[in-house]
Amino acid sequence: MKRLCIYVTYNKNNQIKEYIGYIIKAIRQCDMDICFVCNYFECVSGLEYIQPYVNWIYYRANTGYDSGAYKDALCDFIGWDKVYEYDELILTNDSYLGPFFPVEDYFRQMNSAECDFWGMTGQAAGEFTNPVYQFEAHVHSYFFVFRKTVLHSEAFRDFWNQFEYPASFRQAIINFEIQINVYLRKCGFKASSLIDLWHIELERNVNPFLQHPYELIAEHRFPILKKKSLLIRNPGFSSALRAVQYLKEKELYPAELIEEIIENQFYIPEFGEQECNSLENFYHQHSKIYIYGDGVCGRNLAVYFEYKGWRFEHFLVTNTEEADSDVMTIEQVDIGPTVGIIISVINPTVAEEMASNIGERCCKGQLFFISECRSIQLPI
Repeated sequence: MKRLCIYVTYNKNNQIKEYIGYIIKAIRQCDMDICFVCNYFECVSGLEYIQPYVNWIYYRANTGYDSGAYKDALCDFIGWDKVYEYDELILTNDSYLGPFFPVEDYFRQMNSAECDFWGMTGQAAGEFTNPVYQFEAHVHSYFFVFRKTVLHSEAFRDFWNQFEYPASFRQAIINFEIQINVYLRKCGFKASSLIDLWHIELERNVNPFLQHPYELIAEHRFPILKKKSLLIRNPGFSSALRAVQYLKEKELYPAELIEEIIENQFYIPEFGEQECNSLENFYHQHSKIYIYGDGVCGRNLAVYFEYKGWRFEHFLVTNTEEADSDVMTIEQVDIGPTVGIIISVINPTVAEEMASNIGERCCKGQLFFISECRSIQLPI
């Protein structure tokens, strides 16, 4: 089996992080040729993590997200004549941590699957909102494997030759991840995923790698953890932190590489020149902390506080009529000069409305807006 892997990365500081080297080394051990594509024109640090393991490194503008990089690699950088020398193609990116177990184990497991292309996970049919978009069941594209039946087909080459660079994150999901599934199935090719082998039933609109990462890793030896699952905005954040604790206890992955992802999501640029956990700085600057908002973000913050060994006084809300017993209204709180309040919503407009409810009872330095955290603002 002769395999080609195209790995795509983007970093706003033009850096290759250490966790990427960990992945690339593991992939290389599967005896793959690796084409490493940077969606920026110059790497300022981190090349040493990947150079021993990759065959080619290419730089390009961040046009069309990962799928645009895949198109350029296949059609221009490598070229179809070279691509056809391989029996299998892997398209993957920097969106996950791992692997926690040998990658080759999963290729061996998938050998028993009667399919033409596969991924680590899939998703049942569902819909996006704002605006509504209905999608079919599909295999996720962050680790896509195309067997020779697809790779050497005219249909696969036509898809990429005609592919237009997506202009938004949602467009990238729809035009690449979803549409290549639809297109290849219509061409008669069969899809599968690693979790299909485990007979996991997928519920409508439930993304397994976001909402059930602990169950996948601890119960099924799933080899990766998506970085997005570690964002405070993820409904499955609690499961993701359980997965992190499991990986630490079993010593399956360097803990510091995971912690960097968790902590840096709370960085707000004006809180310092270097990337840091701005929320941690805020926490230690105040004698009492309240969390304003008890929705998904607020409840996940409470889980994060427990993970850090921190404490907070109460959740604050505008109206307690339908709230749980652990909440208070803002009017019930004595906001002294050493009190800090975390505005725990992602939407900036809603965050400002919540802050206005506090009025002039505290200064701006007593408020921390989750909506201003850089990584949390990114699309999930």
